[in-house]
Amino acid sequence: MNITLHQLKAFQAIAKFQSITKAAEAMSMTQPAVSIQLKNLQEQFEVPLTEIIGKRIHITEFGQELVDTADRIYGELGQIEEKMLELKGLMGGKIRISAVSTGKYIIPYLMADFMKVHPHVEISLEVSNRNKVLAHLQENSTDLALVSLLPEDLDLESIQLAENKWFLACAPENKESFQAYINAGAWDKVRFVLREKGSGTRTIMEKFFNDRDIHVENQLELTTNEAVKQALMAGLGTSLLSNYSMAQEIKEGRIALLEFPELPLKADWKLIWLKQKKHSPAVKAFIRWLSENRKEVLSKHFPTLEAL
Repeated sequence: MNITLHQLKAFQAIAKFQSITKAAEAMSMTQPAVSIQLKNLQEQFEVPLTEIIGKRIHITEFGQELVDTADRIYGELGQIEEKMLELKGLMGGKIRISAVSTGKYIIPYLMADFMKVHPHVEISLEVSNRNKVLAHLQENSTDLALVSLLPEDLDLESIQLAENKWFLACAPENKESFQAYINAGAWDKVRFVLREKGSGTRTIMEKFFNDRDIHVENQLELTTNEAVKQALMAGLGTSLLSNYSMAQEIKEGRIALLEFPELPLKADWKLIWLKQKKHSPAVKAFIRWLSENRKEVLSKHFPTLEAL
């Protein structure tokens, strides 16, 4: 038997995407090259690794056992690579982070400054809504998660990064009319742009209005914080936005803030992980580095937020 690491890597990708085309794209290879790797791997076994059902490739039960073996092999190779770097006095390894969409405005700065100190560490970042981020955490497909609203049903450890504030924001040309409606209690006359169900911003926004028995008209629902921000600047309405997501636009006068006695809403940005999770040296180093440097990094990149 002459199985190569390239064959196993290609098979892992095929199993993940259930598509040779998508596997080839993910590996930056041509589709024929991936097909050849699969063919050469299959020739070494008397039982099928894959089957075609409804024009889609599926991994057989035996094939899945091979995928699991490949995962363990690459995991061991990763640990060997980390040990080699440690012997050289360097920090290496991989860190997987999943962040809620507004978290994309702060986590890249923390990642970048950490990687300047530890250039051999590889960090992957996935940005999604809160429900998906927490699902990744529970599935163990991420090491760390960045959220503002903590779940109540998970046994977690965390580190506080910064205070997150939500303001009602709108285009400057809408501020006068929207503020007049709010002052008069005529919330139904204010056009609202909302995030999708499952996002942390949508959750905190609905709780804010429900607790105060305020009815608002939902004119538009969008799936990303950036889309909501662009809609506000285009004059389509108002919405709750994190201060971190609009610092530059406020400074440039492209977004105005509306006033209400109980605003801004406040919570803490937290980096969280499952308490039973066994972290790699790279993840442990990142957490330790954040605890020592987070305030300095964020104040350097977001100097205007202290005034909000």
